[in-house]
Amino acid sequence: MAKPIHDTRALVPTAISPLWPVLSVLAIAAILIGVLFSLIFPVASRSGSVPAAGFTDVTRVSGLAFAHDNGSRVGADTPSTIGGAVAALDFDGDGRPDIFLVAGTRWPWLRSGGGAPSTCALFHNDGNGRFTNVTRKAGLETSMLGMSVAVGDYLNEGRPDLFITGIGGNRLYHNLGNGRFANVTNAAGVRGDDHTWSTGAVWMDIYGDGRLDLVVCNYARWAPESDLNSALSAEAAGRSYTTPAGFVSAQPTVYRNLGNGRFVDVTARTGLRQFDRETGYPRAFPLAVAAVDVNGDGRLDLLFTYQTGDDVLFLNQGDGTFRVWIPPAPERREGASAEVSAGALAFAREARTDNRFGILRSAGLAFGGSEEGGSTCHLAGKLGIALLDYDLDGRIDVISGNGLAEPALEQFDGGRAFASPPSLVWNAGNSWIPAPQPAGGALGRPIVARGIAVADFFGDGYPDVVIAQNGGPPRLLRNDRRDSRVRHAWLRIDLVGTRCQRDAGGARVEVHTPRGVLAQTMEPAMGFMAQSESTLTFGLGDDDRVGRIVVRWPDGLRQEIQSPGVNRRIVIAEPR
Repeated sequence: MAKPIHDTRALVPTAISPLWPVLSVLAIAAILIGVLFSLIFPVASRSGSVPAAGFTDVTRVSGLAFAHDNGSRVGADTPSTIGGAVAALDFDGDGRPDIFLVAGTRWPWLRSGGGAPSTCALFHNDGNGRFTNVTRKAGLETSMLGMSVAVGDYLNEGRPDLFITGIGGNRLYHNLGNGRFANVTNAAGVRGDDHTWSTGAVWMDIYGDGRLDLVVCNYARWAPESDLNSALSAEAAGRSYTTPAGFVSAQPTVYRNLGNGRFVDVTARTGLRQFDRETGYPRAFPLAVAAVDVNGDGRLDLLFTYQTGDDVLFLNQGDGTFRVWIPPAPERREGASAEVSAGALAFAREARTDNRFGILRSAGLAFGGSEEGGSTCHLAGKLGIALLDYDLDGRIDVISGNGLAEPALEQFDGGRAFASPPSLVWNAGNSWIPAPQPAGGALGRPIVARGIAVADFFGDGYPDVVIAQNGGPPRLLRNDRRDSRVRHAWLRIDLVGTRCQRDAGGARVEVHTPRGVLAQTMEPAMGFMAQSESTLTFGLGDDDRVGRIVVRWPDGLRQEIQSPGVNRRIVIAEPR
């Protein structure tokens, strides 16, 4: 049998195609264009190239002059170490987020030391990187043992109102629309118990009637026959933040909005009362409450965070009641608190979504978690956590103040100091990675962080951060990612409810791009002692094309509009 002939000459063309000169020119041009585009439009950062935490501390030059008074004059007693709250809100409707800071004050039985009592403070955003203190003009010079703040338009007037929690009574300030607020606490019936220590609070429409109701966390209470000084003295005998001897746990308070500026206490009918199985007392020491739509039904659920024990999620039943969420058996934690999940959701189920509860779970910030750098991350401490897409790549990242509750705990909590640098963790899509800190960066300085609020204070689309400190000044951190080589497109969206409550809580927004769909739910952006702006910011990453925007309003109505472009803020009103 003859062997096959391998003639390599058959593989060589005998003549050059007449199109070759043209094709070679086109190939060279394509290469040059590709190089040019790579310089002008560099590839977005991936998990192998973590964008730096490029923030600059502009507190001093911004005019944000304020100092939180924690009330302590001798040592560090328990309540004095917790306070420090902040909210970002556009109180005058000029399109720029302003800053409200909650003050503490000296204990009533201590001498003043010659100075005027500290008050809460409202700073107007002037639009040029500067803020002006308008507290007195706004009528917000209130002196109280303040804790937290919740922002909501409870009369559906298009103006955000302020509810301030504290020790010995809360405050409600109605926005009058002329740059002024009125104290309507007593008329509204939301002061609460003068022997109660309230912490977190959130506005939400519990009954689906188009009016914002109010949920208040009550951390603890003391005996009516004694005063706060006596309760603190009893606690000081064996001081420990987790077991204040002079106080007992308290149930949350739920106020239903009657629509005429008045509220009524409906706590007993909501199903939110929780009792400790061992002690019979209310579930110990809630710190914060957040409204999140965990199942996408358009109704906001409630996530309570406790100082001792695990978080508890209450599902909204749509009839003014809630029930405790019981996770599937494999996710249950062994022990007394079996109704709370210890596991974090698989990260793949959360990639490129902006579901607040999903992010909290996948990041290990709700119901436990594992170590940083894996499929979940754990940021120690519950004091000061906020969500933001700091590099606008379309994935939500996490910033934590790393605050401790009291100085003595640093001996037991992994050596963390009472004053610690904040942490910024980047969402890589399949893992959580600490963001690199530039030399001398603003996030590298130790602070006693409490509330953290996120908003675009400088009008460039990038989320900035304001951090309230306990016993010290706030810090305003400008996001300087806009100056980096990699810049991403963005879209900012405000919703205005007409049939639902004006704040549109529970509405879901989808931004459709050629590469996929980005979704966010309108929820009060609550953290411990803080509330971020209500505007939804969509980072678009490499994709600067938005085809359509779809809004699913709380009652199920679907609204679709064509995007007017990117790198802009738009307002979408619910069809009547």
